Amino acid sequence: MHKNKFFLLACSLVLACTSLLSCTSGNKSDSGQINIALNFKEGEQYLYTTEVKQHINSAGMGTEQSMLMEMIYEVAGAENNNKKLRITYDRVKMSVGNVAFDSRDSSSQTDPDLGMVHTLIGKSFELYLAPDGEIVRVEGLEPFAALGAPGAENPFSDTAVRLMMQNSFDLYPGKPVAVGEQWVKKSQMGFSGIKVNVENTYTLKAIKDNEAEIIVKSVMNLPAMDMALAPGQNMKVEMQGTQDGTIEMDINSGRIIHSKTTQVIKGKMSMGGGELPMDISGDITIDSRKL
Repeated sequence: MHKNKFFLLACSLVLACTSLLSCTSGNKSDSGQINIALNFKEGEQYLYTTEVKQHINSAGMGTEQSMLMEMIYEVAGAENNNKKLRITYDRVKMSVGNVAFDSRDSSSQTDPDLGMVHTLIGKSFELYLAPDGEIVRVEGLEPFAALGAPGAENPFSDTAVRLMMQNSFDLYPGKPVAVGEQWVKKSQMGFSGIKVNVENTYTLKAIKDNEAEIIVKSVMNLPAMDMALAPGQNMKVEMQGTQDGTIEMDINSGRIIHSKTTQVIKGKMSMGGGELPMDISGDITIDSRKL
């Protein structure tokens, strides 16, 4: 896999995580407001399936890119008011151009460029989450210690995991909200050295029976950054984009029943005195079910 393809795939992982909205629950008050807070029950398990489909246009050439990721979320305990959430990689399926991989297909697991992905399946780490979604502590990263390229930042270091997952949980308004109310959350996402600034605006659109419908509009910005492809070979990348979507949420369990967001991203890559424009468009869907 070429380095620029790996970079685009890493971007997909980051941008997909901006849509991994966290598990929330709440009770509707007489005033019509609802309190949204982390409330999974201990021992329950949910399978979250995220699918990313993107079209990348660079220098007039188009590439289709897709990723399917299945992760098991389980509340494994509590510490005071903080919940311990165990996250386990269950499946990864992806394709970039003519390179394809599926963790459930042994014939696709021989590509050395995807060695890191091979080793993710079955591995878990734990997050301690406060009721407002703040990541208080990260544990269980020892199995991920050897991942990443030599000399590069480990994509599963404590700092990297916080950057990768924070936007997934920091959506809580911090107060009861009524239909039509908005709240804004700002964060920074990161994966494999890539850091994307994200500003999310949420609107509680409707409450019906035990489901909440939430509209999200996001602005994403990757400031110009240098990436070392190889010794003496550097590339500068920058991107800006928007994301619009809808989340259907089961209020009692906090489970995201279904969500879909659409991304429009523009950017450029500069290397060796040349500059390549880059446009990315695509959809991200999330579905979940109780195990």
